[in-house]
Amino acid sequence: MNKHATALLMLALLPGLQLYAIPPDQPPEIEVFIAGSTAQDAALESLMRLTSGVPGTPNICQKGSLDVYRGEINGIRKRVYFCLTSEFIDGVPSGLRLAVHKSSAGFGEGVAPVANGKPIAYIDLENLPDNEGCSKPARVLHTGNLAAYSNRSNCGGAGKLAVPGLGVSDIEPALLGEDTTGLSFRSKSQIIWGLPVSKNFRNALQALQGLVPADVAHDSPQRESEENMPSLTSAQVASIFSGAIESWNQMYDQNGNPSYLSPDLPVHPPQLRDLSGTQPGAYQPSPGGGQTVYVCRRTSSSGTQAAFETHYLKRRCLQDALHFVPADDGSNVLFGGDPEVQVRRVDPAGRVFAGGDTSAVRACLDAHDEFNRWAIGMFSTEHVGDNLRNEFRFIRVDGFAPTLLNAHRGLWSHVSEPTLQWRSDGRAQLASSPEGRTLLFLRRNIGKPRVLGALNAGAEHAWGQGGYLAIPDPNSKTNVVPVTPESLLDYPVAGVSRTTQDCQVSLVRGSSSAAQ
Repeated sequence: MNKHATALLMLALLPGLQLYAIPPDQPPEIEVFIAGSTAQDAALESLMRLTSGVPGTPNICQKGSLDVYRGEINGIRKRVYFCLTSEFIDGVPSGLRLAVHKSSAGFGEGVAPVANGKPIAYIDLENLPDNEGCSKPARVLHTGNLAAYSNRSNCGGAGKLAVPGLGVSDIEPALLGEDTTGLSFRSKSQIIWGLPVSKNFRNALQALQGLVPADVAHDSPQRESEENMPSLTSAQVASIFSGAIESWNQMYDQNGNPSYLSPDLPVHPPQLRDLSGTQPGAYQPSPGGGQTVYVCRRTSSSGTQAAFETHYLKRRCLQDALHFVPADDGSNVLFGGDPEVQVRRVDPAGRVFAGGDTSAVRACLDAHDEFNRWAIGMFSTEHVGDNLRNEFRFIRVDGFAPTLLNAHRGLWSHVSEPTLQWRSDGRAQLASSPEGRTLLFLRRNIGKPRVLGALNAGAEHAWGQGGYLAIPDPNSKTNVVPVTPESLLDYPVAGVSRTTQDCQVSLVRGSSSAAQ
């Protein structure tokens, strides 16, 4: 046992002392590197934080030993999970100092660098920046099956180069267009995508569709239920994302009026429209950009972008599929933009913003809401809106809400299967080294139902449960029938699957309900 493990054990035996994670005063003894999709960061963090004693899924870190270092290098989010190994990694002694690195530049980073052995930048634990955020951690408390940890921020620094041993993608690697012949891959889980819009547009749709009257307060709980979620058709969404619909006067209300000028909506918003209980809660968009359809998209290398292009436009699946609308407001489809510069202003230069990560898309929707413009975006249902700086809401598509139950039944069809990929010629090394065995542990467990269940606890909405589903495994426990929202909270396993082929139709895996 190394001296840090011994110190932790001694502290645990002393009554009244809080057990905290160790700082990196010595370098890690095992160091592994992962790259790719930002949308999958939460699943990795859920696995790293998993407590001991959870049925069906072993913990990788010893209790009380986890530090998380977060930062950016060249504008790309990085993090390191640093802890002492548990006894559950086959062939790896417990008590070793483990560092699991993650770089999050989109799903393209999880394919080409892995296949080509190209080094990318990661946080350098031996040369951390000297600032208060990184040197003085904040304590994040235990919740459910997720252990407490010490959180260190602004730890980017100059970084160091390393070749990722494991890549993560939101969709199958072949859809990136890169040569993947040297890669092995498998589905990790299923991610339930939603259709987020600016909150003011959600409220307006509720009035236009006769679900909630315009004079109901903007933050009324009545607006948040599943039965009052407004809906667009998949054809309308595809038309917006392709540019066939650029103006809200191409959608009309029940009397044939342009939607943004509908008399069902008051002309002017209230003066203090964000104040709790303010009425009316729905109204016409501001005259300056009222008829314009604003889009908050991702960069071209983003797995989220690829998932939305594939689902709504069949882009990357069909040779002659329509293109997604390009950014035109000063942001860049390759590198993204700054929503605080391009969007949070009275007069944006264009109607389409490209964000480098999900937080930029959330901020884009929030900024359009702030200036009373109607906008549509893209991200998964693990994100939850509020009435502060995340003023977005999910809506239904073709009448169905993006709940776990609807996805399990195949009623909500916008589901993709994130993949893990690694070099095919590295199998011998995986079995023979501590680093390889650690990567094998991560590959085997990151998509387990119990890990995803812990993650889904943060994806609860007033209209239902969002988040992830595990890939059906014929050798493991299946869902108890009938499948209900409650049973999926306990054991979130999919009922339909594409088996890594995102351009194929979903098929039932196991049994399916005849009562929809």
